[in-house]
Amino acid sequence: MNDPTNTTRLFTVKEANQLLPVIRPAIEELLATFKEIRAEIEETAAQAGVPLASGDLPKRLDERGVAPRLFEKVRSIVERIHSRGCLVNGPEAGLVDFPCLYDNEIVFLCWKYGEPRVAHWHRVADGFAGRRPLLDAAGAEAEASIH
Repeated sequence: MNDPTNTTRLFTVKEANQLLPVIRPAIEELLATFKEIRAEIEETAAQAGVPLASGDLPKRLDERGVAPRLFEKVRSIVERIHSRGCLVNGPEAGLVDFPCLYDNEIVFLCWKYGEPRVAHWHRVADGFAGRRPLLDAAGAEAEASIH
C-alpha cells in the first residue's frame, strides 16, 4: 500500500493540508465502518455461541452477509482516498500519508485523524513509528531561520 514507486503525485505541505477537508469525511466514514465491522463480529460470535477467536467465525460472518458488504465498503473508501494521490496506511487509526519529495528522496507527509493539519513526516521505510515534526526535516540550521 505504501510503495512510493507507484506514486503518481507528490504533495507540498500546503497541498496536503488543502486536501484534508476532502479526506477527513472519508476517514470518518472509514472509522465508522470499522466500528460496524467490530460490532458485527461481536454480534455474530454471541449469536453463534462461539468465541471471537473461533475458526468457525468467518463462516458464520459470511453466512450473515453483513461483514462482506462492510469490507467492500472499506475497500471502496480507501480506493476513493487513494484516487486523490495519498495513501491510507493505517485505516483503523485514520492514518494518511502524502508522498512528498524532500532532498531528492520520496518521503511521506503524515496525518492522523484528529490532528488539525499535516505537521509530521517520515521516511517510507520508517513508517508511523518514524514520524517527526515537519521542522525536523529541515535540520537545526533551517529551524533557526524559520520565524
